[in-house]
Amino acid sequence: METGIVHPHRCAAQQNQLQRGENRSGYRTWSRFGKCVRMDISPVFLHQFHNRTEFVLHRTGNFRGPVLEMTLVLDHSVPAEQMKERVPVLLRYLKQHSEVFRNVRLNVTHWLGDTQIENQTVPFMKLLVDGFFDRYEHIVCDKRIEYLYGYLKFYHARSKLILLVTDGQSHVHDSQAAQEALKPFLDRKLVPVMTGETGMELGQIAYL
Repeated sequence: METGIVHPHRCAAQQNQLQRGENRSGYRTWSRFGKCVRMDISPVFLHQFHNRTEFVLHRTGNFRGPVLEMTLVLDHSVPAEQMKERVPVLLRYLKQHSEVFRNVRLNVTHWLGDTQIENQTVPFMKLLVDGFFDRYEHIVCDKRIEYLYGYLKFYHARSKLILLVTDGQSHVHDSQAAQEALKPFLDRKLVPVMTGETGMELGQIAYL
């Protein structure tokens, strides 16, 4: 996975800016006790992520405006610390780099387990401020991704963009069910984002 670095020779000049938690590119950096440290989301990844979402939105017959309805799937196998620190970075970057994300109806889907999938509709800005992830529960279990696909196909057909933040540890037990759930639209709207201890990267849609 890519890793962004705050270069040591920039630390003195950018000390105050870094302590506020942002740099000029708009993605977050971290400062502990006034020292510049390595961050785990690179500018290269954020650019690739933005390009992928733009590609999905501009597919023929997809988003036509004016209000974007989208779904953010949170895989609760991911530790709370990673969700709390990284998801706002992704959403803030989209908002800063595309007018499309100025007016959004956001569904947040909590993927807790095969039979535990919960949805809430929240203001886009709510995920950009502290507090949203305070009640997030880290649940490690074996999950079948075709169940999630089926849920998204049935309940989120109106969404023009579906972001899945996951650790990538779920499995496909029924390949045919997974492929059927992905058609005719889900595979065209789904953007998997893999997150782990070393950073984030774009994933592939699992169906085998």
